[in-house]
Amino acid sequence: MIDNMYTVMKRINEIRGRFGLNRRHDAGAAAAREARNGYRELQDRAVNSGKTEKGRPVDREIAGIRGTTVEEIRKLADHYAAKKHVPPALVRAVIEAESNFNPNAVSPKGAKGLMQLMPSVIKDLGVRDPFDANENIDAGVSLLRDLLSEYGGDYSKALAAYNAGRRAVNEKGGVPDYPETREYIKKVIDSYIKNSE
Repeated sequence: MIDNMYTVMKRINEIRGRFGLNRRHDAGAAAAREARNGYRELQDRAVNSGKTEKGRPVDREIAGIRGTTVEEIRKLADHYAAKKHVPPALVRAVIEAESNFNPNAVSPKGAKGLMQLMPSVIKDLGVRDPFDANENIDAGVSLLRDLLSEYGGDYSKALAAYNAGRRAVNEKGGVPDYPETREYIKKVIDSYIKNSE
């Protein structure tokens, strides 16, 4: 029982570290290097988990999946996460926080689909149908990958930029003090922890 508790606590601290919740604000270059190395490790795990037991690419696993059920959406999320080297649990957490697995979701600000793509993102990434689960998740994971790369693997900054935009994060030099964005990051972290167990 105690061993299980230590294992769970170690995992929680590992996840908290990925989101920058364990490190001091003045940690500087060492913390950034640690975040990059942690992200690279996660990329490797995502790539490895994106293969079947026989080593075939996951593309065959999603043939014919339309993404109309939560289970199908999770399969698509895992596929695109592995393909683009993003942790699958993080992609599922973003989908849950953004649309609660509703492919037809539309926000009051005009964001569309499972990963709530804004019109500018839809245009920039060449998405033809933002309500198509495959296209939406493919584009959303591409955006998430780019943000993680841009912010050196710092999940909090990447999620803040996903929610509030790059400009808000860059002007603030970190997570902007918007209640909606801070609540969004907390919601994704909670879901990420749940999806990682």
